[in-house]
Amino acid sequence: MATYQNFSISKKQGKFYLKEKQPTEGYQEVTYGEGKKTYHKYFDTVQGMPTYFGTKEIEYQGRPLKFLELTLEDGDIINKISAPLKNRGGYTDEVKALVSALVGYDMGEPVSIAPKTNSYTTKAGKEGESLNVYINYQNRKNEDGKNASTGYINFDQVPSPTSSVVAGDKVWDWTPQTQFYYDKIQEIEEKFKNGTTSVPSTPQANKPLPKVEPQNAFPGLDNEDDSGELPF
Repeated sequence: MATYQNFSISKKQGKFYLKEKQPTEGYQEVTYGEGKKTYHKYFDTVQGMPTYFGTKEIEYQGRPLKFLELTLEDGDIINKISAPLKNRGGYTDEVKALVSALVGYDMGEPVSIAPKTNSYTTKAGKEGESLNVYINYQNRKNEDGKNASTGYINFDQVPSPTSSVVAGDKVWDWTPQTQFYYDKIQEIEEKFKNGTTSVPSTPQANKPLPKVEPQNAFPGLDNEDDSGELPF
């Protein structure tokens, strides 16, 4: 009988986590909202054979909630990684990081997946954090003898947001970037459906991703940080 584990991504911790509603051994208490509590157990990596990738929608507190899901099979364990699909600025940082690492994935290869959060300071002195997700093949080595990476989308490929002044205020338009990631999601979904080993994009070497200022958090969810928790 299979064991199911539903992982979320903590951008604050740079880790995966499982969640419980009640105090549980091995789980840390996390507060969110107005004095609410949840309990998380953190993991550096999740591994297995990727078998499903796609978007799903559920009803949550009377409204639809869309999220991205990646499923990996590890023997009798089914690991599901889920992330809220969009926020006010387009796709969430979790979704962008997962998509970036999955573009170059070759189907039929077991992998290990690890998130990492990097801190940065902009030229204007503003501090922020960027989320990366790294996927490495378990049975494939690179020239250095280390587990080979699936690569990532180079930042030069990602359209930058545009700005305009509306009623005296600067307004940012993320539409081109949102369409870019939508197209990548469709490519990856098609790859998983057909079992093909590549998509049109060419993955880059396993180097840190560029630092990008985070957008607004997904509204209305229980937040540990600026990445929303899913209600399951």
